[in-house]
Amino acid sequence: MTEALKVGITGGGSAGHVVPAVAVAAELRRARVGELVFFGRAGSIEADLAAQAGIPLAAVPSAGMQRYRSWKNAVMPFTVLRGIGAAYLAMRRERPDALFSKGSYVSVPVGIAAWLNRVPLLIHESDHSLGLANRILARLARTVCLSEPGQNLPAWLDSKAVVTGLPLRDDLADGRPERLRTRLGIPPGLPVLLIFCGSSGSTRINEAIRRQLAALTARFAVVHITGRGNLDPSLTAVPGYWQLEYLHDEMVDALWLADLVIGRAGATTLAELEALAKPAVLVPLPASVSRGDQLDNARDYARRAVCQVVADEELADGVPLLVACEKLLPELSGRRPQPDPEQIHRVARDLAERTLGLARPRRRRRR
Repeated sequence: MTEALKVGITGGGSAGHVVPAVAVAAELRRARVGELVFFGRAGSIEADLAAQAGIPLAAVPSAGMQRYRSWKNAVMPFTVLRGIGAAYLAMRRERPDALFSKGSYVSVPVGIAAWLNRVPLLIHESDHSLGLANRILARLARTVCLSEPGQNLPAWLDSKAVVTGLPLRDDLADGRPERLRTRLGIPPGLPVLLIFCGSSGSTRINEAIRRQLAALTARFAVVHITGRGNLDPSLTAVPGYWQLEYLHDEMVDALWLADLVIGRAGATTLAELEALAKPAVLVPLPASVSRGDQLDNARDYARRAVCQVVADEELADGVPLLVACEKLLPELSGRRPQPDPEQIHRVARDLAERTLGLARPRRRRRR
């Protein structure tokens, strides 16, 4: 039956939304779905990652609310309306039998268009509470999947909500750390410290790391993924320091190679670190520039994993990051358990099956 089905995927804005969506798409392929199509913005991270996964893109414009005063908020409603119109036409053209949505503002016009076209919609939330996009789409969705038991969920959502966990990137079990060590020329001896803050990076964390670079490279081999456009050419020749703008296929190798990780507290990042049992220093985004979900994520993660949490407001001179890394040094000597491939694929496979379970019967196209 699944060979004849066509499934739509949507979500974007950051790798934290797109990577899990692509993992679900990989499981749909393993279920021998006939066709996949990714609804997202042209020239975006979702367009790039969908292309790398071999999924055709149906381009849909969209815009998110800025959490600070910006003229973009004034024109956002018009962009959303234009996006809904474009998504409606794309949905009629592509005619998917079901839509899996990973959230973020990119998914809103697509989810509304699916509802208007009577395409069954399944949405997934990564964080402890529904984000704005998923709060909008939850009423239109057939099923609302949660990574963790929801907080303060409305009563009407009980009948359609189910806790599934969070889908991990499809290649997470396939890391080859020595391949990246050899390519970068990292000698054995010192533990490897990996710093990454998503595809855009973090200027504040980058600056804090660079202020304490001498002290960090005395203790670690430092692999710093800065985000696009954030390299510092003056640091290219610093011994023990490797800076890169972005890693795609090699990101899994970097995660496996790392003995300690510094990063934000996005749900996808934490799920990957937990699956690989990596000690971490977390710097959650503050509530002033987010809805506070990363603060909740970091607080909960600290109860069950080896980590230190540093407030973003304390970053200025980088000393709190250095102190947190030093506190975790004794935790880096033991052998880490190898990740279980079956567990890595379990949630994505479950979400793929749930999406297929919603798919409407494929109607014969008129010639």
